[in-house]
Amino acid sequence: MKSVPPERSRPVRPVIGPNLGPFVGLAALFLTMAFALVPFMVPATAVAQQSKVYETVSEPKLKPGMEIPEPTGPVVLTVSGRIKSAKPVRFDLAMLESLGLIRFTTPTSWTTEPTTFEGVLLSALLDVVGPDPAATSLKLIALNDFESPAPIEDGRKWPVMLALKRDGEYMSRRDRGPVWMVYPQHAYPELGQREYFSRWVWQLKAITVE
Repeated sequence: MKSVPPERSRPVRPVIGPNLGPFVGLAALFLTMAFALVPFMVPATAVAQQSKVYETVSEPKLKPGMEIPEPTGPVVLTVSGRIKSAKPVRFDLAMLESLGLIRFTTPTSWTTEPTTFEGVLLSALLDVVGPDPAATSLKLIALNDFESPAPIEDGRKWPVMLALKRDGEYMSRRDRGPVWMVYPQHAYPELGQREYFSRWVWQLKAITVE
């Protein structure tokens, strides 16, 4: 009687679900495209550098140590006194904006609702003109020759703004422009107290470092 060879066992194929390979590949492709588009979908205001107090609108082009050019447009602000320049430094609007623009919304004692201001940091202006390290005060002079002192440390202690725009529009003289010294009252409520009122000089035409 012949012996029958044992039947070969067939390899068992693992039981798997539907073939998802093509779908997984497509999903990965869509995710890659979505992440690539994210930078273009983020609003410009979100891309701008933020701080707790203000939004950076534009980076400075005129920086400390650079030669300050002569104004080519109407002069809106003159800085003199104990600064590194032997003569007063005059700024037109474009020169001020080249210091870098910031924006914040704050209540004031002269507006009925919180107002959005755009302008340059007082500290940026001081850094460019180079005040004497021993200087302690700023004399703020308005177009009507009103004068008010402010401690020079205000520009270091708080992000004080030399505002050029109010609610997106350049300020005329009638609207307290073209330059208004604005304190960040929204972040520091104490700046709305009466003792600070005289430092919110509008129609600012000159600053003397003393």
